[in-house]
Amino acid sequence: MLHTANSPFELFAKNAVELNMMSLKSKLLIIIAEMIRGEGWSQAAAAGKLGVSQPRISNLMNGQVSKFAIDTLLEMLCRIGFVIDVTFRPHDKESPLQVSVKKAVV
Repeated sequence: MLHTANSPFELFAKNAVELNMMSLKSKLLIIIAEMIRGEGWSQAAAAGKLGVSQPRISNLMNGQVSKFAIDTLLEMLCRIGFVIDVTFRPHDKESPLQVSVKKAVV
């Protein structure tokens, strides 16, 4: 029987955990790349604001997901003014964990 993938990442992921991590990394990478484009930053300017080298921004803008860890991408969001918050509600069986990203109030 032929298996059809629900996500393109299923073709590369070995298990559900790896699939979930690849999906999250790709979403974060896309968000950061869109923010860079939206601000009109050059790769050099983006590198300065995000605290990474210009080649790292090139990797990001070219969608090289495997070159980034989730914590690196989250740190980049923080460097450009976002706050990441995690709330745990153990009695909420449907959604016990909630993650929110907000623009920092400076």
